[in-house]
Amino acid sequence: MKFSLILLLLGMFSVYGANDRDFDGVDDSADRCLDTPFSDLVDANGCTTQTLYTQTDYDIIVGVNFSTMNTATLKNTATSTTTFQADLYHGNLSAQLLTSYFRSEESTYSDTGWNDTQLSLFYTVKAAESVIVQTGVGAVLPTYSTGYGNEAIDYRGSIAMQYTLQPQINLFGGYSYTLVNDADIPKVALFQNTHAFYGGLGYTTPENNSINLSYAHSQSIYTQVNPIQTLSLGLFIAITPQWFILGDYKYGLSDSASDHETAFRLGYSF
Repeated sequence: MKFSLILLLLGMFSVYGANDRDFDGVDDSADRCLDTPFSDLVDANGCTTQTLYTQTDYDIIVGVNFSTMNTATLKNTATSTTTFQADLYHGNLSAQLLTSYFRSEESTYSDTGWNDTQLSLFYTVKAAESVIVQTGVGAVLPTYSTGYGNEAIDYRGSIAMQYTLQPQINLFGGYSYTLVNDADIPKVALFQNTHAFYGGLGYTTPENNSINLSYAHSQSIYTQVNPIQTLSLGLFIAITPQWFILGDYKYGLSDSASDHETAFRLGYSF
């Protein structure tokens, strides 16, 4: 009995599949849009009215950064940093991994090692016709070693907004708050939670290249250090649909910031 039922079901399935090869519920003889994706919702003609598939995109960005200050120790030393960034985009959601390795060298001082690694998750929504809002949460993993064994995972929340003034001109800004969990080191360093914000103006060319000017202000994780203030000029250049270049120059406005900082990054999206 069971065997006969299975054969009957298989027979019905094969007949149905032969008359509706894309399995959208519309017979092939009446289907005006054959081979629609299985995830699509279709009308009576078999044509897509809504797709349930969300494309997933990725990019990888590698680069090098040069500054006149070691941001971890706040020593005025020539510092080069190699960076690696990986991004994943799926609909309104995106995820990011950012890690870097630094080298600081002077005639009487030398230091190398990993900076902290950042893992972030973002949600982006179009709040109005000209407004895009992005919220984010993240963790800062203690891959940088102070030598005191006081490192801990920090947690960050952020919000950013972009407002389009004209098709090629936009205003942008953002705010973040970081819970710093590193243990204090008596007589050496006292840590604090930090606020940071930035704002700027951007211009995008018809070729999808862009340039932006921005100001950033952030508290140091060290209680005894003045807030870090910088003025930045950034560039995005699309070489091909997959390859792109990012360039940045930062000018320090406070004694806690590097006087000059430049960065060059090469990215590939797929």
